Amino acid sequence: MTGKLLAAAMMILAGTFTASLFQSDEEHVRLIFEEARTGEVLLEAEANKGDRLTFSWIHSVEKTPWNETYEIQEDNSLLLKSTSFASYGAGVPHQKGEMKIENGLITYDNIDEHIDNLSWIHSHEANHEMNLNNEIILSVNDLPHHEAIRLTVKKR
Repeated sequence: MTGKLLAAAMMILAGTFTASLFQSDEEHVRLIFEEARTGEVLLEAEANKGDRLTFSWIHSVEKTPWNETYEIQEDNSLLLKSTSFASYGAGVPHQKGEMKIENGLITYDNIDEHIDNLSWIHSHEANHEMNLNNEIILSVNDLPHHEAIRLTVKKR
């Protein structure tokens, strides 16, 4: 009896493990950093749907830190969750989300704005950096200086 019970438990565990493998494959995505004009892939990173990306840089005029946090969505889009900065300027989302001030930065949370991809002109002087779930995946020197970059999320 104990042998049959053990065999049944092992089969259930094996089935659960196999099912979790198939389910997790659907959650895996690739972050593709490409040269926006040519489409040349410059860097790739693995991620999962629901992961958080934080894009950080130093503002070119104000010389203050800016941060934007995105969540990878089921449809491979990015959802802007929050942004933080030291002072207002043109293009700053001031009518979305919930505002708070902490450590000298203005932060807007729960912005919830969808974008298909993220584009920027990469600058070594701006100290661009990308974190995935608080781990650095892109450092300032990982991409060429003064290049138009596009980040897209693709199914793995």
